Amino acid sequence: MIWIPISTFYIYFGAEGPDKLPRGLFSALRGAFGRALKRLSCVARRRKSCLGCPLAQGCAYGYLFETPRPPEADRLRKYPFVGHPFAFAPPFPYEKKNPLRLRMTLVGQALRFFPHVVLALEALGHAGLGRNRVPLRLLSVKEELTGRDLYREGEIQNPEPIPAPENLPLAPETLTLHFLTPTALRFSRRLVRPEALEFHILVRNLLRRASMLSYFHVGRPLEIDFKGLITQAEKISRGGQDLRWVRFKRRSARTGEVHPLEGFTGRVSFRGPLRPFLELLWLGTYIQVGRHTSFGFGHFKASAD
Repeated sequence: MIWIPISTFYIYFGAEGPDKLPRGLFSALRGAFGRALKRLSCVARRRKSCLGCPLAQGCAYGYLFETPRPPEADRLRKYPFVGHPFAFAPPFPYEKKNPLRLRMTLVGQALRFFPHVVLALEALGHAGLGRNRVPLRLLSVKEELTGRDLYREGEIQNPEPIPAPENLPLAPETLTLHFLTPTALRFSRRLVRPEALEFHILVRNLLRRASMLSYFHVGRPLEIDFKGLITQAEKISRGGQDLRWVRFKRRSARTGEVHPLEGFTGRVSFRGPLRPFLELLWLGTYIQVGRHTSFGFGHFKASAD
């Protein structure tokens, strides 16, 4: 079974002047959330970084947003930071309507910080979002699977992890993936353009993300046959597609440097023996895939043709 503890929920904001918000909320949302979370939870602000902070693994900001690699971990030793245990999925393009609905997923040990997340979202709204600092009012937070209120009128209820699927539907011969937010996949150290997308590339990126999240944020390695699954994925053929490339820019609050945010959106179909990949794809619809998931990239849905 390819599954890890996660919770996915929808966040509803009322915006004062939604027409003043950017159509792409990715960088604005992540930056505002990080600033609010740091003000709320960091008690060692004299430090320039969470690296070496003895509180990093128990601090909501340090663990969720900067995510330094635990010193005892025996993976990714060359890297000071590891992947974040959360993902946003804002509407794209944002049609500038109320309420503004965002999806968010927390993974593994990050679930313990759900109250911090909600309070940071409240503070984010008070501070305003985007270049125009549009005020937002946090209306509610609802569990995606059950619709249960996790936040309303100041009351917070902790989420429950989504149970592993017991009976997945029979695998169709053709599966269509709908990429709802820009998706940035890498293969051979390069970003994958729409014309180069193959099923095994998607599977490699999903395996990489699921394995990282399981090891660092659940506390156990993902026990699956990586090589065998990739070999099977290489036999899946691509059908029709309607993908387009989108590009944004973001400015780092830490360094002031401008970085590109780019990826593809749209739909693509795959044909072949898909049964071995259903669990991984199901998980991927929650944890998202590729780079920049904490900005909102890599949100996709699957449908059978």
